[in-house]
Amino acid sequence: MGKEKYIIQSADQCLEILLLLCVPDFMPHTVQEIDMALGLGKNKIYRMLVTLEHKCLVRKHKGRWGVTPEIVKIAYGFRRHLAERREELEDLEMEYSAHHFE
Repeated sequence: MGKEKYIIQSADQCLEILLLLCVPDFMPHTVQEIDMALGLGKNKIYRMLVTLEHKCLVRKHKGRWGVTPEIVKIAYGFRRHLAERREELEDLEMEYSAHHFE
């Protein structure tokens, strides 16, 4: 069974919904469309969307659910993380080059 036994099913399903709304083109979906894609049941999907809405990650507009600009914070944080690592790696490369190629 492995790592699967540690997965929280409701969290996994909630993230499936969020990914569906984000990838590939941030297209808003109705609850019915989400259910057709994921087969989780309309009631469960609605409750998960309301949970994501509570965290300001999605909103409902004209009967369709889509991600909010709040999702950009996640991407921005990841880009910052990568930028910090890039500087660290560049510093290591410079240090290595200075000591080994003189």
